[in-house]
Amino acid sequence: MRFALISNTGHVNYYEPVLRDVPELEVVAVCLSAPDERMDRFDAAPGVTPAARRYTSYQEMLDREAPDLVQVCAPTNLIPPLIEVCLRRGIAVMAEKPLARDLPTLDRLYALAKQTRTPLAPLYGYRRMDCFAVVKETVANGSIGEPLLASSQISYKWGRSRGDVFRTRQTFPGIVPFIGIHTIDWLMWMMGDVFVAAGGWESCAAHPDFPACASQAGYLLQMRNGGVAAVTLDFLRPESAPTHGDERVRIAGSRGVIESTAIDGSVTVIDESGGPRSLAVPHVQNWYTDFVRSVQDKGDSFITLDRAFRVTEIAIKVQEAIDRGATVSLTDSSFRG
Repeated sequence: MRFALISNTGHVNYYEPVLRDVPELEVVAVCLSAPDERMDRFDAAPGVTPAARRYTSYQEMLDREAPDLVQVCAPTNLIPPLIEVCLRRGIAVMAEKPLARDLPTLDRLYALAKQTRTPLAPLYGYRRMDCFAVVKETVANGSIGEPLLASSQISYKWGRSRGDVFRTRQTFPGIVPFIGIHTIDWLMWMMGDVFVAAGGWESCAAHPDFPACASQAGYLLQMRNGGVAAVTLDFLRPESAPTHGDERVRIAGSRGVIESTAIDGSVTVIDESGGPRSLAVPHVQNWYTDFVRSVQDKGDSFITLDRAFRVTEIAIKVQEAIDRGATVSLTDSSFRG
C-alpha cells in the first residue's frame, strides 16, 4: 500500500502505529506544502527512509507516485485545497483538522467526498485514547444514567514560537476549530449528536501579537435534554510542564459521574453501586489503523464521513458564536446521515 505525506506542519507522526499494524503500508514519498517548511523535518518521520522520494510540488508527487493514501498535515489555510486535489484524484485522505475553515467550503468538500466515494477522515485521535474509550463504554452501558452535565478541557503549551499563520483569520480559523474540535469530537463520540446551541468567550490576553488565536477560551454546548457541556481551551500550559497537553473529561448523569484525565490515563466512576472507584483501562485498536484498513476494505473506519463533517460544522459554528458574541443554533445540519 503506497502512502505519501504532504507537509510536516501538524501531527506528522500520528500514523506510526499503522506501520506495525499494516506491514504492507510503505511511505513512498513526502512533499512540502509551504515555502517556510523544511524538507529535513521529514527525516525523523516514521517509516521515511532514504528511498522515499522528496518533492516540493504535490502535483508532481501525486502524478509520479500514484499513492493509495495521503496524509495532509499542512497549515490550516492549505488543508481544504489539498484535500480537494486528493479527492478529485480518488486518493484516500487522512487530514489535519479542521477539514475546512468555513461552512461553504465544508459543504463543497462533503459533496465531493460523497460523489467520488473517496475515503476521508480527520486527525481526531483523542476519541480513541484508551481511557476515553472506557468513558464512552461506561456511558453507553447506562452506568451513570442519562448524561446531563459534561465538562472538558484542553490545555496546551504555546511553544517558543508560532508562525504568522496564527495572526489573522485569513489563514487561521480560530481556537475552536483548531483544538476545541477535539473536545466536540470526543463528547459527541461519548454521548451522541445531542447538542442544539452554543455560545462562548475568548481572549488573546497572553499572546496579543496573535489575535486570531485566543490564548484562552470557554464555551457552553446546550444538550437536547436540557443538559449542558462546558469546555475550556487554553495555550497557557507552562513550558516546564512534563507533557505538551492536559486533556480531561467529566460526565455527570442521572445516576452517577465518570471522569478521566488523559495525562495519567485514569478513569474514576461514582454510581449507584458505590465509589469512587478506578476502572480498568484495556487497550483499544488504534484509530488510524482502522482508517487504513477501511481504505483496504478490511473493516470500518474509526469515524463516519457524516460524523467527521458534523463535528467540523459544530466547531465552525461555535467559533462563530464566540466571534459574534451570540448564541448560535446547532440543530440544522447537512451531515446527519
